[in-house]
Amino acid sequence: MKAVIGFGELKELLKTDKALKIIFAVCAAVILFAALSGLLKGNGGKSENASAGAAAVDLEEYEHGLEERLTEILSHIGGVGEASVMVTLDTSERTEYGKNADMLVSVTAPKVRGVIVVCDGGDSVTVREKVVDAVSGVFGISSLHISVAGSR
Repeated sequence: MKAVIGFGELKELLKTDKALKIIFAVCAAVILFAALSGLLKGNGGKSENASAGAAAVDLEEYEHGLEERLTEILSHIGGVGEASVMVTLDTSERTEYGKNADMLVSVTAPKVRGVIVVCDGGDSVTVREKVVDAVSGVFGISSLHISVAGSR
């Protein structure tokens, strides 16, 4: 069996019906594969269930990161002292792709729904006001969605 086929032999081979059927089947398989990979590209090649599980974990990590950063910065505000923070998110991250799902257009971070802060100075009206102003400014949420309480 020869490993290399010359142009003339290839031309003769393509004249047979069997060779055309094989070529057609290979081309159809390549096109089908390309179409399926394009559909899966929108969720990173993962099935919907795997993507949803990963999104839930990422959402928890995102919340935890926000809580840690906010706790750190609030502890530097005068009178706050030691603080514990809980952040709840309204929506998950939104990813928008181009017309053919071939290009990432934008990623929108989840929106903060509400924040609760428990801190040493939370019983003080002045400290509560400072904390509410800081949280409201950082997340762009109304003071109605922020709760500040004193710790035991």
